[in-house]
Amino acid sequence: MDNEQQIIETLATKVMGWSTMSKQSSFWLDFEGHLRPKRSWNPLQNIEHAWQVVEKLESMGMAVELYTETYAPRNCKIWLDGTVIAEEEGETIREAICKAARKVVD
Repeated sequence: MDNEQQIIETLATKVMGWSTMSKQSSFWLDFEGHLRPKRSWNPLQNIEHAWQVVEKLESMGMAVELYTETYAPRNCKIWLDGTVIAEEEGETIREAICKAARKVVD
């Protein structure tokens, strides 16, 4: 299992489309040319950042379905052309979103 930083890096580069000048760089370069501090973007811990991942997937033609029942694991399904291409559970909806999005790009 990858650590949190590896998951964030995969989501930033493969889902969000961001880049970095080097592995040692402390900034992401987003698709609009803005620099974002790496340490400030964490969709595993911040629901706003996880929602950015959902919005990006939707902009790529995917549908995202979330289940947040109180006593059940949180679930995220990602659909493309009427077919579920990823489904993951997590302790939080943020974790479920990140795991499912990562499955789409891996």
